[in-house]
Amino acid sequence: MSGVVTQAGALQGEAAEPDAWSWLEPRALAAWDEFAATPAVETDREWFTERLSRPVWRHQYPPHAFTAEAARTVETVGVRLAELISGFPRRVFGDDLAAWAGYLGLPDEDAALMTEALDRPRLRRVATAFMRPDLVVTDEGLKLVELNVAASLGGLSTLAPYTGATRDSRYAAFLAGRGLRLDGPDTARVWLDVFAGLTRARGDGPLHVFEATANPADLDGGRRFFVDMIRSAGHDISCGLITELDLTDDGAHFRGRRVDAVFTAYTWHETRNFVPPALTRALMELDTAGKLDFIGSPAAALHDNKANLALLHDPGFQGLLTDEEQALVQAYVPVTFRLRPETLDRAVEERGQLLCKPASAYGGKDLAFGFLAEDDRSWAAELRERLADPRERHVLQERVRPSVVGLPGVGPSGGREVVLAPLVFGGRFAGVFMRQAPVRPGSAINASSGAESSAVLTLGG
Repeated sequence: MSGVVTQAGALQGEAAEPDAWSWLEPRALAAWDEFAATPAVETDREWFTERLSRPVWRHQYPPHAFTAEAARTVETVGVRLAELISGFPRRVFGDDLAAWAGYLGLPDEDAALMTEALDRPRLRRVATAFMRPDLVVTDEGLKLVELNVAASLGGLSTLAPYTGATRDSRYAAFLAGRGLRLDGPDTARVWLDVFAGLTRARGDGPLHVFEATANPADLDGGRRFFVDMIRSAGHDISCGLITELDLTDDGAHFRGRRVDAVFTAYTWHETRNFVPPALTRALMELDTAGKLDFIGSPAAALHDNKANLALLHDPGFQGLLTDEEQALVQAYVPVTFRLRPETLDRAVEERGQLLCKPASAYGGKDLAFGFLAEDDRSWAAELRERLADPRERHVLQERVRPSVVGLPGVGPSGGREVVLAPLVFGGRFAGVFMRQAPVRPGSAINASSGAESSAVLTLGG
């Protein structure tokens, strides 16, 4: 995995133009150079942007093609890491969910809800159905910064629409004239196949799926693709606040209509802030009783916790990893350890090489970089304040340094930092969600901080 990027040195010279990223397909690069010189490019760019318009999100134009080898590498590494990290805690703790929650340092109230959910066989099966490892591109290869395990994964509503817009673009027509085609995995089909395996038929008619939002401010989240995808499978769908559901011993109703499946389009953070625990427990009971399908219970939150990465580096559990797994961890997983009173001295001593992040947060929220702290004293004060937080636990992770890669069509400098995030649904690869942003030390590469999103595509012909 070393030598992924070839142009970093070129960016150091004032007059040097960045070379193309070595993982990009040369035939597509050559075709883009030709198309970019035609009058059609700006019309196509405007059409592409409008086609994918979505609040907050920005999408990368032009679409890029990876080499087949590069795409396979991301797929293989992503799926293998998802399998290892999601399964390793059970290998360590077995069925002692309380011990697992204790290792993560979860507050009692949170631990109770998560372990109650994970202790139910059906909810346990659903818990790891939707995963997304985030892999930062560095000069040393791909480096995992977190494994996202949640029903509401970012990327699902990007990959299929992005691939569809690519197929319909003028640039795609230009490529077709040269016998070339940009394409990607059928993300929606894989998701729907997995969803079908997680839901139970109730009568002969279509399922009524309820897409549940927790935060009232997020009701208009621009998730039109999700609605269209559910309808494409023949299901009915309604959208609303989870608190708007009318729950009885016989099931759930929304505005007088019976609900067959509840899909949670919210995170554990939002669960804590907006969803009464009694409501979540009632949904769990209805799922167990076969009255509805609860897709996105707190069972996933135990797997989603970033402190699980510390298990892979904990000397007490190294013997549980096979030689192949140890090599995988060494190659792709930065050293991660829990922020605890006994690790504070280490965290201060290694300040320049560490960042601190909430164990259950998402979207790059509340990251703190040691190298940006004024001095050891201010860094220690920041960490002590986080240690005192009664609701959130934190982890420290070795800071990875993203490569600066050149991507055609992104402006004069061309220098970008890149995250590649394979989607893994039911253990199946479903495409790679790519994010790229200008170089910004001390910032996450995600949509909330202005990164552009796209799908990793390959070139056929």
